[in-house]
Amino acid sequence: MVFSNCTCYSEDPEEILSHLKCGLSKSVKRPSFNIELQFQKPVTKFFVNMRIVLPRRMGDDFTLFNLSGIDGCSLLSNKNQIAFIQLGRKHMDRFSNVPKRCPWPKDVPYYVRGFRSDMAAMPAFNFESDMNLWFDFVVNHQKVIRGFIQGKVQQRRMQKRGQGDE
Repeated sequence: MVFSNCTCYSEDPEEILSHLKCGLSKSVKRPSFNIELQFQKPVTKFFVNMRIVLPRRMGDDFTLFNLSGIDGCSLLSNKNQIAFIQLGRKHMDRFSNVPKRCPWPKDVPYYVRGFRSDMAAMPAFNFESDMNLWFDFVVNHQKVIRGFIQGKVQQRRMQKRGQGDE
């Protein structure tokens, strides 16, 4: 997985959020994404919207999954969640301090830093595709954070052995 874009912005009329920053690392060889946020009020309940789409050149795009209005506190702590989400959460834990339960206290900097996909940890598959992920963090019926991550699933290219040898 190679990331090419990570953006987010805040629509925060209740001023719950005190800090939000999203972006890519400066590594040209294998960019990773970073998300930092901090709340100025405790977050006791939130909801998550998340959609992953694999765009196609011909025909309709393939929606890998579309989760709307998911209780974020349950999502964080639930051990019986969708296998794909469970794999993603387990992998993300290596790169973040996102809590496993609610509430999220105020004035604590939360982050996902240097996230890189470990495709070896994923179930076996053999395809290459662009990938678009949209996410919302919803508190009190307000989309406090909206984000977008763009990447490409690609096979690792093996270098030919003996190049230049005859």
